[in-house]
Amino acid sequence: MSSTRWFDENGDEIIREPVNLDETEHIAEIGGTFEAFSVGVNFYSEDLDRHEITRLIGVEPTKSWNPNERHPIGNSNKTRITDWGKWYLTSKRDNTELNQKLEDLLNSLTSDLETWKKLTSKYHAWIDVAGYMENWNRGFSLKPELMRMLSDRNLEVVFDIYYDGEEENDAD
Repeated sequence: MSSTRWFDENGDEIIREPVNLDETEHIAEIGGTFEAFSVGVNFYSEDLDRHEITRLIGVEPTKSWNPNERHPIGNSNKTRITDWGKWYLTSKRDNTELNQKLEDLLNSLTSDLETWKKLTSKYHAWIDVAGYMENWNRGFSLKPELMRMLSDRNLEVVFDIYYDGEEENDAD
């Protein structure tokens, strides 16, 4: 028997029936990590040389173009010509832990910090992190070792957060 008793505004005792957890409806999760991430490294400039970046960074990009070259617009079939160039390498979207995903990306690129210094002084460079969540109140953290790797390479980090939760249909 509980030592705490509850009463309503009339002084009548409120008797609470035990809850059968097998009959409860799950309505939300609180906390936890994002369901998926994708990460990428980007270089941008009006003087970009995509072949130089590929040679120095040590891998082929997902997409790249030099200024005044025709290139695709996003994932569409449309193209355009701009006075700026971009080189980027993007990972697949999956549930790999963020620190591991970023570490894998950085380890696939050159580890020569002088090369990074040259690239980041010549081009605007950054890491992008896209986080996908299916519920609210998600979080993540970056480990000090990973932040050191990013800092050693003079890379800014940009976060894009996407909510992929289910929308309720009020038309029922």
